[in-house]
Amino acid sequence: MSEELVFPYITNPHYEDDGIDRPLLPITLSHRQNEIRTLALVDSGADVNVLPYQVGIELGGIWEEERELPGLTGVTEDLESRTLLLDITVGILPSIRMGFAWISADTVPVILGQVSFFTHFKVCFFRASRQFEIVREPDRISL
Repeated sequence: MSEELVFPYITNPHYEDDGIDRPLLPITLSHRQNEIRTLALVDSGADVNVLPYQVGIELGGIWEEERELPGLTGVTEDLESRTLLLDITVGILPSIRMGFAWISADTVPVILGQVSFFTHFKVCFFRASRQFEIVREPDRISL
């Protein structure tokens, strides 16, 4: 049986108080016995999950040891990036290992995109009511 989680749209201070509410999901990221709680933008238009540089460092990532990831587009296209596998936990659901494009800047927030967040979760956006819902899909192969 699936568990549906409902979250409000909120304003993120990362966007310099633009006053726009967004689908920001409170998550826990884990890597190498390090763990942080953060907000992540749930972005159905993003091809991949994105991780800002400093968050990767705080999680114990070692930039020089990770594989280069060419070909990013959008707001990250001019940035160097690496791959980083992290465990992500949403609410009380079991954690899932997902791949992230770890970028060489802190100009964007953590982003959850098509590969691989939307592979594991069904997401319904209800902008008019300022909320979004997430349902965990049955176990699939993690990236």
